[in-house]
Amino acid sequence: MTDIDKATRADAYFARLRDANVAALWTIPGTLATEPTLDEVPYVWRAAEIFPLLEEAVTIADLGEDTDRRALNASNPTRKFGTSHNLVAGYQLVLPGETAPAHRHTPSAIRLLLQGSGHTTVDGEPVLMERGDLVLTPPNTWHDHRHNGTVPMIWLDGLDVPFVRGQHAQFAEEYPNGELQKITQAEDASVHRYFAGLNPVDENWGALHSPLNKYPYSTAKAALLEYHRAQGEPATGSRLEYVNPLTGGHVIPTLSCYLSVLPEGGRTTIQRHTPSAVFCVLEGHGHSIIEGERYDWAENDFFVVPSWHRYEHVADEGDVVLFELSDLPIYEPFGLLRSEVGPEQERA
Repeated sequence: MTDIDKATRADAYFARLRDANVAALWTIPGTLATEPTLDEVPYVWRAAEIFPLLEEAVTIADLGEDTDRRALNASNPTRKFGTSHNLVAGYQLVLPGETAPAHRHTPSAIRLLLQGSGHTTVDGEPVLMERGDLVLTPPNTWHDHRHNGTVPMIWLDGLDVPFVRGQHAQFAEEYPNGELQKITQAEDASVHRYFAGLNPVDENWGALHSPLNKYPYSTAKAALLEYHRAQGEPATGSRLEYVNPLTGGHVIPTLSCYLSVLPEGGRTTIQRHTPSAVFCVLEGHGHSIIEGERYDWAENDFFVVPSWHRYEHVADEGDVVLFELSDLPIYEPFGLLRSEVGPEQERA
């Protein structure tokens, strides 16, 4: 058979495959890729740029009339939706006197308050949000927002919506009559019940997520700094995970959260891993080097480190405190969690 005959026969064969809606494995690129394809890019969303856009949204969208949530989602420049392939983050604003009606959905969410103070009600529990506090709204929990203060509330939202959508498992429900939910517990009841290091021995907690609806920043930061001192204040920083107080596991089945401190002039170890992460700057100024490129950041900024990108953080001005949201729990049950520590970063 000549090369021309073989090519003609192959063309006819592949045409029949297309008609049958099948493909030859040996023609599909990447089926035996030695490493993940880096199809997302690092990016920094700066509070100095986005906060004014969020405040301008007040003139565009009335809360309760035009929208139930006044939020700006961060889309990775390579994606139509999603900050990473599994996570979406963004800023949300509630003005004094405003309320955002209750709803619930299968995607999980976290809130990290950056400005002001107010309440998120989670399954009947009013949770007071103050700067740096981590508030959970696990899957299918009713939640609404109420603001009786004097300063606009702005917080970082983090959700697993891209992952849940990818599993065709996103469902949502509005609270009856579009109202706020009924308050059935005392303010911060879960914090008082579960945050003392003592757990009820006669209570069965069947949920997969943490029973705590809030992790106060004052307590978390104090614990982090004490741990940092006990470790000899390493120049590479110290990092703690927010955990389920009953199990020691992640706060939510699909999301893990961390708090880290990096002393001024310090530099973290270079690493990369299969999970993606969103970092929010609670204190200090610095930069990250991600795949050899420099990304500067300041207080209230947040940035994404996509999957399998080498990165390190550097504290340029003041001790840096970073909050981190990761999709790591998605990888663990399937043996897909992989990490590397070490160099190969030159540029910047």
